[in-house]
Amino acid sequence: MKSKKTPVVDFRQAQEELRSTLRQGMLEAATRLLTEEGPAAMTVRRVADAVNCSTTLLYSLFGGKDGLANELYLEGFARLKTEFAAAAQAAKKKSDTEGLGPLLLHARVYHEYAKRNPSYYMVMFGDAIAGFVPPVESRNQAWESLAVLIETFDAAMKDGTLPPSNPTAAARLLWAAMHGAVSLELKGYYLKTERADELFNAAVNAVLRSLQMGEKEVA
Repeated sequence: MKSKKTPVVDFRQAQEELRSTLRQGMLEAATRLLTEEGPAAMTVRRVADAVNCSTTLLYSLFGGKDGLANELYLEGFARLKTEFAAAAQAAKKKSDTEGLGPLLLHARVYHEYAKRNPSYYMVMFGDAIAGFVPPVESRNQAWESLAVLIETFDAAMKDGTLPPSNPTAAARLLWAAMHGAVSLELKGYYLKTERADELFNAAVNAVLRSLQMGEKEVA
């Protein structure tokens, strides 16, 4: 009868798995604080207390508050990218992909995401966490989350829905309009929700109409 071999413990692998588990726990705690209490609650001490660990460990895993903020910044864009993809897939199943429909869909997803996740949105596009400036690599990764807008404009130009122009410039123009309207809404400049929705839709439609008319593109 063969004896069972005692499993060999790989210390380095176990250590990495523990670090990964701790990082994930801290990110979940930070996300909870961010969404439930807002960016002001996002302190190293509060996050460390939430997972019952020392601030030293948090600094070791993230390099401090900026490192943690950067992870939340990237997480916010990852979530937005996921929602864009889910909405596009649902539209394909309904065969609702003609004309300006896909662009209007992406605008609606963007608006709804911002309204449901205001704290995340302010970390992604505002100055919610004092002193935090996303590194260039993170900003490039964030823009990739909005690449779906470029792809959708490119498709609309190829199928004749919009006259040919620069799809990247068009995507940036639409994003600027959406971001401006959403930022005013989240900061409370509109007294009524209906008014905010109306102005957001007006901003989106104004950009799309100008592109349909073939006005000089923005470089």
